Amino acid sequence: MFMICLTTGSIFIKLLPLEAYFLPFGKLNSWLSRLSREFTVFVPAEVEGQVHWHRLVDSDLLDSTDAAKPNWALDRIRAAEPVKSFLFRSRELVATFPERLDVPQSERVLLLGVKSCDLRPLQVHQRMFLESGFKDPFYENRLRSTVMVSADCPNPAESCFCNLVGLKPYPEGPTDVNLSVLEGGYLLEMNEGGGPLLEMARDEFRPATDAEEAERERRRAAAVAALERRNPKQWTAGLPQAIEQRTDDKVFWTEAAKGCVECFGCLLGCPTCFCFLLCDQAKNGGVERTRVWDACYMAMYARVGGGVNPRGEFLKRFINRFHCKFMHAKNEWGFYGCSGCGRCLASCLGRIDIREILGRL
Repeated sequence: MFMICLTTGSIFIKLLPLEAYFLPFGKLNSWLSRLSREFTVFVPAEVEGQVHWHRLVDSDLLDSTDAAKPNWALDRIRAAEPVKSFLFRSRELVATFPERLDVPQSERVLLLGVKSCDLRPLQVHQRMFLESGFKDPFYENRLRSTVMVSADCPNPAESCFCNLVGLKPYPEGPTDVNLSVLEGGYLLEMNEGGGPLLEMARDEFRPATDAEEAERERRRAAAVAALERRNPKQWTAGLPQAIEQRTDDKVFWTEAAKGCVECFGCLLGCPTCFCFLLCDQAKNGGVERTRVWDACYMAMYARVGGGVNPRGEFLKRFINRFHCKFMHAKNEWGFYGCSGCGRCLASCLGRIDIREILGRL
């Protein structure tokens, strides 16, 4: 297994042995209470049938001594909000003139229950914000201040397709601590990077048994099997080349885009999208520069000086999304710029399913 080091603003991976511990259901809130003394803690919670990130408050952290399962959605799919919103804010002041804007110190945040499909975006954003010749100090600062406890996804939804982009419904790579929901409690795998989290409540944990680790593997196998039933057809191994060859096929792409109302939900909810727009505004005798999320489906996205717009037609913008995530990313980085989280389908008013589109290539 691996360790992810976030303290330098970059991701370094090295092989480390993992230790497995068991935390009974009744002890979770006690552990969270101790963690909340050091971090602002967010956990997934179900609200009206949907999973959302919930910021813990004191009333959530009453000690529990029974075996009842806490009311946190750790065995559900990813939250509706992508993890990127904690690191890459949807709206953020990034510069002022003539006074210089110093990068503010970020609060220490702990996210409990980050799914595999929200870890892949860290790889995408690392390349864009930390390895592209200029380091984004705002992103880097928040990354250094954020601890992520990953979690298995034992119950994939109909919209999930992480298996089609080379992922599993549980982390296979970089994580300091991973949590698996079992019968009666949680199995946590920790390496030395997660040691400090264990030390905050070592008396709450005990070493996991072989039977508990075997149960974890059975649940993982069941989740993989569920994904394979929902996504039985694998995409072609030469998907980037297939997309490139069909770029000028207007009949194919017009049919694929049928039903789109340009609501932009698929892109604004996407965990890997990284496009932004800089807006300057006069204020208090100076200028403030604000960064806001942008989306390549928006009509003005590609417009340049003089009003020229190389992607004025919506169909060109629709195709560009597939170029970006499934052709350019794969060719340049070796992995898709998509995590298979299914948020695009869940938010689409036209019920456009990119699995079906890519499956026809």
